[in-house]
Amino acid sequence: MENYKQIEQIFGGSEPFQVGDFQVKNYLPKYSDPQRMSPFFLMDHGPSMTFAAISGKGRTDGLHPHRGIETVSIVFEGSITHFDTKGNGGTINKDEVQWMTAGSGIQHMEFPELPEGGAVDFVQLWINLPKVHKLTGPKYQSLSIDKIPNVSLQDQEGTVRVIAGEYNGIIGPASTFTPMNMYDVRLNRNGKATMSLRSDYNTGIFILKGSVEINEERNVSAQQFVLFKNEGEDILLKATSENAIILVLNGEPLNEPIAHRGPFVMNTEEELIQAYKDYQDGLFD
Repeated sequence: MENYKQIEQIFGGSEPFQVGDFQVKNYLPKYSDPQRMSPFFLMDHGPSMTFAAISGKGRTDGLHPHRGIETVSIVFEGSITHFDTKGNGGTINKDEVQWMTAGSGIQHMEFPELPEGGAVDFVQLWINLPKVHKLTGPKYQSLSIDKIPNVSLQDQEGTVRVIAGEYNGIIGPASTFTPMNMYDVRLNRNGKATMSLRSDYNTGIFILKGSVEINEERNVSAQQFVLFKNEGEDILLKATSENAIILVLNGEPLNEPIAHRGPFVMNTEEELIQAYKDYQDGLFD
């Protein structure tokens, strides 16, 4: 196809590091400009990790603040429990999503939820909020498996789970502050899927499992992130050696200044200072 999106960069994750109970690898913004995948600011992957019996219920040791962003956790294996200081909470299981809007400020915690032990594999994203919504009221969306549309591809080649945005007329359940598409694509061996995504939106895909041929020319292995140039609209994905799981991210750039420190993502240094002051003054409780 003449309208293929061209690959700009392919990169792996950082060395693993500890975040609470989890070991994760960072992909964004470590290997690209923080603006390059806007509105997606951060992406960590917690590769499949086995735990002895463990529960987050009643724990507070992981409580930490956020302002100016949304956190999105997508579980591919196991279960994760969430609690926050606005009274939201619950457990999401395999193939489910928790979408928390930190907005003006919130504290939350996430733990593996495995009463009999087992493995957890998940991706966490930070989605930057536009300036006009930086201080919006916090909220929480629990996207259970029954809420996420599962679109079957032709000839049983796989499925596309629409978490946010639209795919072939099917709308995802996530409420977002800026236009974006987020798909969980599952391809059977040799299965194909074509993504048609706006050229002026930032676009990247993460290969969680399997080996994927992109646009009939480049083979990309698991645990790799593919960043696309902002030209063309189509991406052809084909699973090669085995079944594949692919996370597709596509969103309208905010084109606003970014000031980031720790758990806060704002537009100016002064706003960061105010965020820390408000947190210390107990306004995130």
